[in-house]
Amino acid sequence: SGQSAESSHGTRQGTTYTYQLRGIVRVLPVANNGDDTIQIKTEPIPNWVDFNGKMKPMMAMTMPYQLVRNVSIRGIAVGDKVAFTYKVNWTQDQMILTQISKLPPRTMLNFSISAHGMRPATMPVR
Repeated sequence: SGQSAESSHGTRQGTTYTYQLRGIVRVLPVANNGDDTIQIKTEPIPNWVDFNGKMKPMMAMTMPYQLVRNVSIRGIAVGDKVAFTYKVNWTQDQMILTQISKLPPRTMLNFSISAHGMRPATMPVR
């Protein structure tokens, strides 16, 4: 898969995790409404790090992503396949989309968790 997470370590600033993700645009920001989020159905993220610093694979889901002010979504429409960079810093309560680009329409995306080397959680047996 095309996903990777890099962390740049700080101390008081916390750790920023950078994810390279892919998905399908579901909802664009509403112009002139102060809306700075784009909703993207995203492939699973096998190397997601939660707020406790634990690796916790995330299944495919549609999520709102906050766009950084200078990120252009010109030419991107609902239904487009995209690649994007998502930065998360739990200490600073910062989760931002810092770069997005349109993928070719024939790009194959895979929303199956097993395709990304992840096993879905199983229910406990009573």
